[in-house]
Amino acid sequence: MKFHWAPPVRDEWSAGKPPPVWLYVALFFLIEFAFVAGTVATSPNEKPIVSDDFLRTALVAPFVLWIAVSCVLYASMYDSRAFEAAVKNTVRWHLLTRWKRKVRSGVAVLDSVILAPEPDLAERMLKLEGSPPENPGRVMRLDGIEGADGVSRERAVIERLLTPLAARLAHAMRGGSFDIVMQCERAESYVDVQAVWAQLQLPGKPRIRWLSNDKDPGFADTWFEGDPDTAYADSFAPATSPKYRLVLAWHLNGAAPEVQPDTSEAAVALLLGSPALMQEKPQLKCQAWLLRQIVADADEVDKALALLLAAEQVPHERIRHFWYGRLKGLALHATLGAVKETELKVEKHALDSAVGPQAPVARWFLQALAAKMAHFGQGAQLVALPRPNGAALNVVVKDKPAVDVPWKSAYDYSLFPRTELVGCMGVWTFTILMSPHERWDTFETVLTIVIGILALLSFAWRIYLGPRLYTNEVLRDYG
Repeated sequence: MKFHWAPPVRDEWSAGKPPPVWLYVALFFLIEFAFVAGTVATSPNEKPIVSDDFLRTALVAPFVLWIAVSCVLYASMYDSRAFEAAVKNTVRWHLLTRWKRKVRSGVAVLDSVILAPEPDLAERMLKLEGSPPENPGRVMRLDGIEGADGVSRERAVIERLLTPLAARLAHAMRGGSFDIVMQCERAESYVDVQAVWAQLQLPGKPRIRWLSNDKDPGFADTWFEGDPDTAYADSFAPATSPKYRLVLAWHLNGAAPEVQPDTSEAAVALLLGSPALMQEKPQLKCQAWLLRQIVADADEVDKALALLLAAEQVPHERIRHFWYGRLKGLALHATLGAVKETELKVEKHALDSAVGPQAPVARWFLQALAAKMAHFGQGAQLVALPRPNGAALNVVVKDKPAVDVPWKSAYDYSLFPRTELVGCMGVWTFTILMSPHERWDTFETVLTIVIGILALLSFAWRIYLGPRLYTNEVLRDYG
């Protein structure tokens, strides 16, 4: 099901204000005056005014009738609307809370390793250490990664990626819910991954799946949700999504001197934790969170960014840096223009300008750079990546924001129909008091049965029928 970035709920329902006290006071005097006047007018001359009948018809009965009429008035003018508003606002609160949980869903970056052509790339691009690298148009090579003793550069890169993560990988593998997704040029590279895994004496033999560079796997809105339609799913996919997933992505240029490469080399490893894992082990430390991304065509990037910011995954003032790479043409101009038109005060970091033209590995490389800077206290990071005919935007944060939809006491409603029951008892008592029969008769029996049925219906309405009707009404209107 497609996620809707606009919240699926309207403003709160209001029950208005209850009837003023003066209305009940006026009603009491009106009823009391009418009954006293009627009793005096119809009382026989030879019968004393102060008698049991007079007290019953002129004082007790009208008082009971006033209670019954007041209950009907209160229920019709306020209580029924307050009950409806409370039920609908409760449904609204649950819908909004669930939507906020979804809009802030994501995957945790437990650890990462970045191999870049420039040392301390993230720190330098943010001007934390040294000067920002400037290599626009220059195809760059990873230094210090050379195969030795018949070992290929690709295997050397894999060893450099896995070695710093060895301890966490061993722990993840022992958890029994782990796989590796490898995104590179050749599916056969899994042999080198297996060889390095054995060389590091890591436990077991992990499941390794390959993604070609033309596949865009997404991440925060599909990964770990067990969706069989995701790009990484295949006939070897597990029945359930793993709690740990290691993403290995790299790009190395060929060694043939006659072939001029057109993109710079880079490699990255991201150990990701599923939302289920982080909920099960909240004490588990992570670098950052990759929050749900939004995708748009180039001519609608401004609208997509506006929706992303309006969803308030994080407060706008916390977003301090904007990373982008491999964006070209209309998608690049539209994305930069959209960021400029917002209220965001961010520093822009173009990966292509820093380390040359980028290969598809940049989709993971940028996320790792942003996660590293978010982890080291540089605020939330906005990332833009190319998509067919457009761009994908997502936010990277150090700590996943908690859902903070406030609960109000007005949302509480009682399942016990107090007003209705008092009103029913008032009608029954008044009718019995005014009954011409001196003994219990058929009329009193029928009246009691009718009042009992009304009382049961009021319970049914409060406990089942009313909440169900109003809930379905809200769900029907807002999907």
